[in-house]
Amino acid sequence: MTKERFIQNFQLLLIELRDLTSQYCFNELSANYKFLLEPSGWAVSDHLTAAEKECMADFWKLRGKAISIEDVVALLYRDGVTTKWADCHICYSDPDLTVVKIVCSRQFRDEIEVYYLEKGTGPFKALVRMPSYSANGKKFDINWQSKANIETRNSIWTRLKQLFFLE
Repeated sequence: MTKERFIQNFQLLLIELRDLTSQYCFNELSANYKFLLEPSGWAVSDHLTAAEKECMADFWKLRGKAISIEDVVALLYRDGVTTKWADCHICYSDPDLTVVKIVCSRQFRDEIEVYYLEKGTGPFKALVRMPSYSANGKKFDINWQSKANIETRNSIWTRLKQLFFLE
């Protein structure tokens, strides 16, 4: 796959992701994107090539950090090969920023082995993560997962303070 085609597929994915998410969520989605990359596993396995192991080191450096489109291209397209697959969903959005989580294969392959090419977005696939409380036909807040994480952290902190009589 050429780098130009990889970038075109990625841009098409962003359009598809925006359209798909808008069907299910009521949030205003910003065109200002940042990305969180997460490999399908954090362990460096023996089945990975030397180049794939180097890529894992890069993933570790960026763990939990929001990166740009250019950084995504630099990490997921290397010397004519791309990650085998990359499942993408919007995990946070407000009027100023949309954050897309990309969970990807640790393996890099030639175009013939890349997934989702028939969709025109290969190696990327657009997904929407739905909360368990999502009612049929009703739109939900795309930030449900972020809010749940904040509530969990606050709840844990409150319990710790109670346990250690800090409050």
